[in-house]
Amino acid sequence: MIPRVVVSSFKGMSGKTIVSLALMYGLSRRGLRVAPFKVGPDYIDPSYHAAAAGRPSRNLDAVLMGERGVVERFAKFSRGADIAVVEGVQGLYDSFDGVSELGSTAQVAKLLRAPVVLVLNGERVNRTLRAVVRGLRQFDPEVKIPGVVLTNVTRSQAEKLRRALPEEGVEVLGAVPRSERLAEAFSYRHLGLTPVGERGDVPNIVEALEKYVLPYIDLDAVVALAKSAGDLPYDADEGDPAGSGTCRIGIVLDRAFTFYYPEVFEEAKSLGEVVFLDSLEMQELPPVDVVFIGGGFPETSAEELERNRAFRSSLLRYIERGGRLYAECGGLMYLTSSIVVEGSEYEMVGAIDAVTVMLKRPVGRGYAWGVVEGRTPVAPPGTRLVGHEFHYSKLVLRERVEAAIRLERGVGIGGGRDGVVKGNMHAQYLHLHPYTYSALRALCRST
Repeated sequence: MIPRVVVSSFKGMSGKTIVSLALMYGLSRRGLRVAPFKVGPDYIDPSYHAAAAGRPSRNLDAVLMGERGVVERFAKFSRGADIAVVEGVQGLYDSFDGVSELGSTAQVAKLLRAPVVLVLNGERVNRTLRAVVRGLRQFDPEVKIPGVVLTNVTRSQAEKLRRALPEEGVEVLGAVPRSERLAEAFSYRHLGLTPVGERGDVPNIVEALEKYVLPYIDLDAVVALAKSAGDLPYDADEGDPAGSGTCRIGIVLDRAFTFYYPEVFEEAKSLGEVVFLDSLEMQELPPVDVVFIGGGFPETSAEELERNRAFRSSLLRYIERGGRLYAECGGLMYLTSSIVVEGSEYEMVGAIDAVTVMLKRPVGRGYAWGVVEGRTPVAPPGTRLVGHEFHYSKLVLRERVEAAIRLERGVGIGGGRDGVVKGNMHAQYLHLHPYTYSALRALCRST
């Protein structure tokens, strides 16, 4: 079975993404085929994983996929690799409900029978980290924590902790010094790191890893630890059938819209031909059967999106003529009349008569689900849709809209509803993973 490690911490923003990327990139640079994974419903960290490992990163989410789904997906997407690195989410035991282990990194580590590399941020702390390690190891003895990596430490701190932490039964695998340059390279925005597709500075990321992280981590020790992982209870499935569809799918992929699971592209290819669309540069929507506008940060490119009136007009004509379109979150925002960002208003597509207002605090954040009750081209009534939402925006509707989804959990467009339907257009805040439900397949089937 493939060697593997899970990288976690006692809380978020402790450096686990940086350490995960360093392991993925450092091991790849050694010539190993690294399979990257991310716990939970995340788009941003996996975009960095792909840049570091040279292959798509896959999400492992027990809430969306179930326990068996997590293990089977891991087995499938680690096939052919030499080692797998799984980046956790939040703190090690943080979970969906804060009571059970559902959705936690600890749950995934146990399902994968993988050892955990614990990342410990050493800012303003020293011996207390012994208590943190002891508590995390004793909280659930089934979670194996044999090694730690220190981050944000001074040289004297590192020396003290290298002497103290082994008494808690862990090996210190590395001590990454405090670095302003490293902090700048991995600066945060409201939903996390800026997506790689929006930054376009992969060389700077690689340079930061090479100079400020990798020299301080013992990769040989990490590989040895990864080889201690146990056997998995399930094997990979037989794989996806070869594509033979005739559906021509246009996917908007540019700096403004980057939130796509790799399975979206793979499934689209199996359904027919994929045409990538650039809402910032393209002037006319080419002939397509279906359009998919994923999530992202249209607010950061609002001025450019407004400037490209030709593409917006072309897309609006497509919708008004009955074109089939599915949009999530950022895509939904783009379809409204305008977006208001810090007091400035920018014109958008106008398929939905509403103003999108950006706020300072999250409006919807976390897992969300509901049942399709109204008419929609993406799902029959009674279909249960389970996904997640992460948005700092809300819609101020200026028309009465047909909302197809009654939410049981989540915010959506408000009033317990989501899924704005107009003709053959369906736009929602809810993000779906193709493993749980495929809106693309439904749209292509009905063309």
